[in-house]
Amino acid sequence: MPVIEYRMFFNNNPATREQLDRVEEITVEQEVDMAWEARVEIPVCVDDRGRWTGEDEDFMRSFSRVRVEIKIGEGSFAPLIDGPIVGYDSRMSSEPGQSSITLTVRDDSVYLNREENVSRFENLLDHEIAAQIFGEFEQIASTDIEDTPASGSSLPPVVVQRGTSMQILRSLARRQGMHAYVLPGESPGESVGCFKTFPAQTDGLAPLILLGENRNIETLNSRNNAQSPSTVRASTLSVTDKTVTVRTSSFRDLELMGEEAAFESETETATRILPPHLGESVDLDQAVSAEAADASYAFEATGTVRGHCYQGVLQPYRVVRVLGINSRLSGDYLITQVTHTLDRSNYGQSFTVRRNARSAGSRGGLEDLAGSIF
Repeated sequence: MPVIEYRMFFNNNPATREQLDRVEEITVEQEVDMAWEARVEIPVCVDDRGRWTGEDEDFMRSFSRVRVEIKIGEGSFAPLIDGPIVGYDSRMSSEPGQSSITLTVRDDSVYLNREENVSRFENLLDHEIAAQIFGEFEQIASTDIEDTPASGSSLPPVVVQRGTSMQILRSLARRQGMHAYVLPGESPGESVGCFKTFPAQTDGLAPLILLGENRNIETLNSRNNAQSPSTVRASTLSVTDKTVTVRTSSFRDLELMGEEAAFESETETATRILPPHLGESVDLDQAVSAEAADASYAFEATGTVRGHCYQGVLQPYRVVRVLGINSRLSGDYLITQVTHTLDRSNYGQSFTVRRNARSAGSRGGLEDLAGSIF
């Protein structure tokens, strides 16, 4: 059974033994397209004179920084969250041992979501705007940004947006079929600004296994939404030469996470028409492909890791292989949500994963499991 270790940083400094001893439980909620949030429970008590103690320490104050890292077995420490304290909940009781303060910590996207402005960007592609916005915040030490195509319009691109920096980033990402988010960096206080599409390939995470000698998850509950996969059409009118451009998505352009699409036949798929809000601001091929890719995730599953048996740290925006279900559903899945729960003796992970494909074959899950592992 692997040894599980964790460590914390307060205001970018390693937590002292006294500070660590005060932490009762940590819960970290991670989800795509949402700010990640941690809840840190710290017990409080009264002294001999009836005064509350331990509720107003410097490291517990608003916008003090908290970072939590976890290590399983021989792996390296993986950061779960790194950001400011944005609030707290207090629970006071006259009974001994029943009082506590729960700190709420969010990732550094908080700083990008505090000031509303009307922003104007001229002659910049969407990924260049993203780089400019991320560069305005000292909490973002580096970026991971994918290029976006030009719109194809003969007019120079002009983007005028009202909202916070994070709202603008997510609006730009959404129309490109991308996602804007902030991840904890390798060092405390050095977060990474991301503007990317979802991955479709695994990157080294250990597989999740439901059945067999090496099983490491307790449950896996899956569902299929057969109405989701869709062909997407869109059209736009050029304001310069009055021509109409029409584009239709193709399932052949999708990057599948398995050998076969999530539907039996293209005749069973729905048809959607994009609303005309994009105009000439986005390449139309990119727009229909992005919408079709988002709708292609017909399979979703939720599960719970089995105690100390899993030697990986799950995180959204990564791909993990799931084995031991059946031959059609076993395969690669995109992680979209993870809840990490850590107390003095246990560490648990519950997760939600999505998939836009099926694996080939019809054999039993255990046969596929053996072949996949060995």
